[in-house]
Amino acid sequence: MSRYIFIALIVAGFWCAGCSRPASPLTTLPSGKQIKITGIGPMHFPNGTDAMILNCETDISIDDMADLRKEVDEIWGIFQKNVEAASMTNGVIRITHPEGSGLITHSKGFGFVFEKRADGQWHCLQDDKK
Repeated sequence: MSRYIFIALIVAGFWCAGCSRPASPLTTLPSGKQIKITGIGPMHFPNGTDAMILNCETDISIDDMADLRKEVDEIWGIFQKNVEAASMTNGVIRITHPEGSGLITHSKGFGFVFEKRADGQWHCLQDDKK
């Protein structure tokens, strides 16, 4: 009897390994392109200013920084409202590009930090590195 239970558990384990997780919501950008939002929420730093973080996935390679930045600017146009509604002066877009398929995948990612300056204008800190 215990042999049958053991086999049933193995079969159930393989079946669940193929189960997909719930789909993340898609957001349509002004260009019509859709991105997958994987998380959004505040991040509290003990020695600094808090930030609102948006995690999302893109089909653009992380190595294609020019096209990636265009997409991030579109995302920021939407996400900025969430940051301001939370009365925060820092927003972070962490964008990843999943690679591979099946059970073993990996992804590359990059973070874009936006801060509201004293003059009230938003600025992407990535621009300082050009």
